[in-house]
Amino acid sequence: MMGNSESSYESPKPVKSLLQNQARIDKLTRFLEAKAEYEKTVEVFDGNGIDKYEQDKQSMKMLKGLFKKLDPRYETMKNIGEVSGEIQLSFKYDAEKEFLLVKVIKCRELRCGGIRSKTSSPYVKMDMYPDNHSQGSQLTKIVVEENNPVFSEIFSFKINEIEIIDNNLVIQVWDYDVVTQDDFLGEVIVRLQDFDFNKSPIHTAWYTLNMNTDLSVSGDLEISLAYKLPQQLYVTVHQATGLSPPDGQSSSSPFVKVAIPGTKSVYSSQVVRNCLDPQWNETFEFLVPQEELAFRYIVFHVVDENDNYGNSSLGQVILDLDTFDPEKGHHESYKLADLKNSEHLKNKTSQTATSQEFRESFMAHASIRHPQFLFQKESQTGKKVFTLTCRKAKCKGRIRAVDGILVA
Repeated sequence: MMGNSESSYESPKPVKSLLQNQARIDKLTRFLEAKAEYEKTVEVFDGNGIDKYEQDKQSMKMLKGLFKKLDPRYETMKNIGEVSGEIQLSFKYDAEKEFLLVKVIKCRELRCGGIRSKTSSPYVKMDMYPDNHSQGSQLTKIVVEENNPVFSEIFSFKINEIEIIDNNLVIQVWDYDVVTQDDFLGEVIVRLQDFDFNKSPIHTAWYTLNMNTDLSVSGDLEISLAYKLPQQLYVTVHQATGLSPPDGQSSSSPFVKVAIPGTKSVYSSQVVRNCLDPQWNETFEFLVPQEELAFRYIVFHVVDENDNYGNSSLGQVILDLDTFDPEKGHHESYKLADLKNSEHLKNKTSQTATSQEFRESFMAHASIRHPQFLFQKESQTGKKVFTLTCRKAKCKGRIRAVDGILVA
């Protein structure tokens, strides 16, 4: 007699679907990309017959590029890096011959050009902007392995008295590298109109080096402000006119980022495709108590969106609110400029650059698995947060690792 047997089939358990949480999806994407790049690095280091120096150089290049892809803060900022040091310059104008004499005296406390370098091999490059007489760049000699180089060289630029009103002298310090591209060490933009050569024929001073400034930025941004008690500040971005497209492009796809440092909100306008005179007419609301207006300011950043080459900055406007009248409001157009070296943005940029340096250093250590105690097998499981401290700079940086894979 055949008995009844129970079916061994079990109904499948319900699968918990991944919630459409954009933050979780972005985090997972970053982790998978980091893991893929990490595996590529392991393959490179396991290869045979490859020069160790070339391995390290390629690894660092890959890690820097990976970090920039993972960190959204770098989507709209280029040429971020640490800049330190000063340069001493002297200026004299010969009105009769219409020549500006520039003496590059020396530099002090320059940063090292490369990660492995303890010193730099600096030289100075100078350009008149605009270059109405096609004079091109003028270069000093290279001082080998010296962070406090002495040049004592004199150069001349043809310029008449009318041109002095509108011209700038762009002075850049570079670290010479015989193998790879030269490293940028800092820049000074000297406004010639600030000199009164009739009153004082010679001007000598120390200038603090800054990050490079894009003098090709042009255009105007029209904005308006309105205020409603107790703390509603309404910021309207109307339009931009006469934008300069990024290098190698005939047009741009601009949008505007609007932020008030010290508040939680950061807004972005819609992207206007293929346009150098975009119109937005978008209004954003910030919560700013009236008593805080005296020390708040608004940062408007016009950005070109480009999926192929990355976003590019088209200029900024910084509007202080200390003179803003809440009862009358405000409506005006402002000239766009590259303002990353302004006092308003310099501290924020410096903090970001320091954070990047911490992350790059940690990732470089991870690629060669040093120090060993940090990368032992038992420390590679689960989620961990590592903190790096630089006592001299009084800074800290943090980075996360998931199962031994570094993620930003």
